[in-house]
Amino acid sequence: MGQKKGLVAQVSLCLVALGACLFSYLEKQNQLTELRIYVPKLVKEIRLIQEENVSLKYQIQKFESPEHLMQLAADAKFSHLKYPFSKEVLVLQDASQLDLPSGKEIEQFSPKIKHTLAVGAK
Repeated sequence: MGQKKGLVAQVSLCLVALGACLFSYLEKQNQLTELRIYVPKLVKEIRLIQEENVSLKYQIQKFESPEHLMQLAADAKFSHLKYPFSKEVLVLQDASQLDLPSGKEIEQFSPKIKHTLAVGAK
């Protein structure tokens, strides 16, 4: 009688372990299925974003095209803007042209980049 109880307990334990393994396997399969459903949606969304990027790049190129910029320049609401003449442009090439009061400040601020400034624009 004691052996039958032990055998029933062992079989029951094996069935519980088998059920837990099957449950774990089904859970992994469900997660895999969810990912298989989600990935195509993500791919579709990425394609839409890429198409939108291409469209926006085209619109930017179209807006910045010389023809469009010339049309904007001819428009009345932009008539107050003008391109500076070469005599109105001041070019700084080194720190010696700057008006700094002391040599200490020149050591702290020593521009080496060529800067172009438009002077006299209204």
